[in-house]
Amino acid sequence: MNVNLPAHRHDPRKNLLVLPSADPQAVFWDREPVVCGFRRLTHRPAGQSRAIEVPISSSPVVVSGAGVVLGASDGTVTFYDRTLGKEYWSQRLDSPIYASLVADARRRRVIVIATSGLAACFDLRGRPLWSARVEDPVYATPLVLPNADRLVVAAFNSRCTGLNLETGARVFDHRLPEPWHAAHGGSAAHRDAYASPVATGEGNAVIACAEHVLCLTPDGEELWRTEVGHSIKASPVGLHDRHEILVAPVDGTCLFLDSRTGQVLAAIGLDAKVTGSPAASGGLVAVGTTDGTVTALDARSHGIVWRSAQGAPREYTSVTTLPSGDFVATAGNGNIVCLAREDGKFLWETSQVLGLPDHRPAMDITPVAGVDGSMYGASYSGTAYHFRFRPRDKESFG
Repeated sequence: MNVNLPAHRHDPRKNLLVLPSADPQAVFWDREPVVCGFRRLTHRPAGQSRAIEVPISSSPVVVSGAGVVLGASDGTVTFYDRTLGKEYWSQRLDSPIYASLVADARRRRVIVIATSGLAACFDLRGRPLWSARVEDPVYATPLVLPNADRLVVAAFNSRCTGLNLETGARVFDHRLPEPWHAAHGGSAAHRDAYASPVATGEGNAVIACAEHVLCLTPDGEELWRTEVGHSIKASPVGLHDRHEILVAPVDGTCLFLDSRTGQVLAAIGLDAKVTGSPAASGGLVAVGTTDGTVTALDARSHGIVWRSAQGAPREYTSVTTLPSGDFVATAGNGNIVCLAREDGKFLWETSQVLGLPDHRPAMDITPVAGVDGSMYGASYSGTAYHFRFRPRDKESFG
């Protein structure tokens, strides 16, 4: 069992490259961060005087102490400095970027997948190292399995592909179950799998698709398949020390499954729809529902620990965690909200009101925080934000 594998969709281990000098203890994570930099992404078509906004739909990779690698809907991948004021390099893919960027932490690389299915790997100097093609559109965040050197990609049209993490070579293709309505002309049946794969403690990959949950080895062998009766839009959560997986279908029932067999061990109803992905921290799993509520479940007892009336993630985004272990999400109002892990107490909520003309402050993506005290969010209206948390010793931050 490897407890260092990413446990949920926006687990910081997927979106963070840590410099050895970064010290998470040097930051007040329980105090409201403030905007200390922003950038508007625009494009001016040839022959037109007015620039158009470039939406940002994917969460970035944060390089703590150095900056952030951001993907945009015009296909650009750009490494900015910490404040978003300076551009180190930029590359462009062949289509919009919707799936969140992920890090190959061992090699200090960033992997980006465009909606066309083009996957590309870059080093921190912006040099392309490999590219690969997945035949179907990709919107789900891919999964890195570092021990097996695999990148697991869930794509539309019910397909899962495994790539070699070092070279991009294709390792497997696996057909996934189609939604039940695919056989009846369901107009959105092709938009599946939407949920992102997650790792088990055994180093396998769990894919939630249609009304099913599947477990694949790093070489694409299917170990088990469980039908849950309802469609799944939220990504699962790996409870690695328990050999369990939590899955939350749209009916609001949280299912605890044995990660080795797929057997359902427990079920807890939340009485509201789930489309945002949950996150795990310190033995708790925080699940947001579309009524705005966040519920924390105990991974050991499978019982409810606390509930909060605020802080649920916007549809199809995720709860994630700070270096402190507290839960954060971009809430329905477009601000990032932080809840204390232990009891769900409200800690802070961001503000992006900057007094700028034609500025819409609401954000849309799942935030990513670096251990150096920087956090990044962005919006479909094309604005990226750099937030800073208050340092305990401001001299240590320069």
